[in-house]
Amino acid sequence: MYSHNYRRSQQHHHHQQQQQHKQGPKESPIKCVYIDGLVVLKIIKHCHEEGSSSEAQGVLLGLVFDNVLEVTNCFPFPRSNDDEDNEEAAEYQYTMIRYLKNVNVDHLQVGWYQCSPYGSQLNKIETIDSQYMYQGTIEESIVLLFDPIRAQRGFLSLKAYRLTKAAMNLCKESDFKPETLRQNKMSFEKFFEEIPIIIRNSHLCKALLLEIDEDMPIDAGRQLLDIGGFSVVEKSLQSHIKSVEDLNKQTSTLRNQIIKQHEIARENMNRSLAKMPPMTEDEMAKLLKSFKLTPLQHLENLLNYSQTHNFCQQSSLYSTQNIGKLFMAKALHNNNNNN
Repeated sequence: MYSHNYRRSQQHHHHQQQQQHKQGPKESPIKCVYIDGLVVLKIIKHCHEEGSSSEAQGVLLGLVFDNVLEVTNCFPFPRSNDDEDNEEAAEYQYTMIRYLKNVNVDHLQVGWYQCSPYGSQLNKIETIDSQYMYQGTIEESIVLLFDPIRAQRGFLSLKAYRLTKAAMNLCKESDFKPETLRQNKMSFEKFFEEIPIIIRNSHLCKALLLEIDEDMPIDAGRQLLDIGGFSVVEKSLQSHIKSVEDLNKQTSTLRNQIIKQHEIARENMNRSLAKMPPMTEDEMAKLLKSFKLTPLQHLENLLNYSQTHNFCQQSSLYSTQNIGKLFMAKALHNNNNNN
């Protein structure tokens, strides 16, 4: 089966390349992601063993067929702290893929996964750099972000993302100036695109799950109304407040930069009326030195907007779930008292 899947993947990739030469590049080659249930369990196990650390990462393996990305296997990255460890990690990755190839297991890299507590890794520059590298090498690559905090509260949070075509072009040019972002109509909502995920299991796995379900005790779902998630809401709001504070600092820096630019323009106008030479580049650079932002800092500002939006969505989701549980628990309590 694995050998057949691999041959089908290679044939499909060759067919895709021929079609792209004829029809030109498509906006997005992936419309949906199918993930084996065993892959999800491997990701959860790895993140749990790493103590829900954001350093937990791994490689996704699978195949592509008809705008659908199938993730059939994965393996974790070893931890790395310096350049030598990075070289060892790369060698480890090549060795693992070679071993999988030798036993006819799908070994086509289709992306990577990242442990993302509270969804904090989506808008990190390191995440964008890694995804740009993967997506630049294999166009269909995705990044899977797993939130272990939500999973501990009984809600599986696994999302697949890709860089948009506009984001790929900006990363290639490394030009994130406000003028460039405005010309490309780029906003924080257009940097990533989320791809729908469907978790699938084999018939044997489904049969096993049905047998396990029959043996489960009747009160196995009593944690349904557990309202212990308020601690998660509190930590999520703390991260949200920090993100807003960083956003406020960045906005103040940009505002001061604009004020200084207006002052320079006004000074040059006054000098022109007085028939004096305008300010030199050195004089202007000296005034703007403390407010000048690098292209990378402009990217950080853009990502901070996206991160704030992400924390807003999470806080809203957590709060809605817990408020709903409170109303349900109150209704059950009143019902019991009446009886």
